[in-house]
Amino acid sequence: MIAVTCRNGEHFSVDPDAIERVETDPDTVIHLVDGTKYVVAEAFDDLLRAIQDHRAVAVVAHQHLTDPLAKEPPPFRVERRQFSRDVDGYVRPPAVHSPGRDEV
Repeated sequence: MIAVTCRNGEHFSVDPDAIERVETDPDTVIHLVDGTKYVVAEAFDDLLRAIQDHRAVAVVAHQHLTDPLAKEPPPFRVERRQFSRDVDGYVRPPAVHSPGRDEV
């Protein structure tokens, strides 16, 4: 998916494989294969660059997943947050264990 912006400022995503054609006179209009049209704020060159980047990432990911000789991906770290966020946005400090009467 690529991110685009409508003329009214609304942001949304478009599947680049569903784009049939793009017109640029006077506004940039994306025509999808199902007949839907979107007038977007992006310039034609920026739109093409985003489509090219999306396809390049897809090709590299496909090669990485299907190539048996590919190097192992670098290890990644999973870190826990020190604080947790509740639904209302309140930041709750981590729980602190205090010894009870039996543990002293």
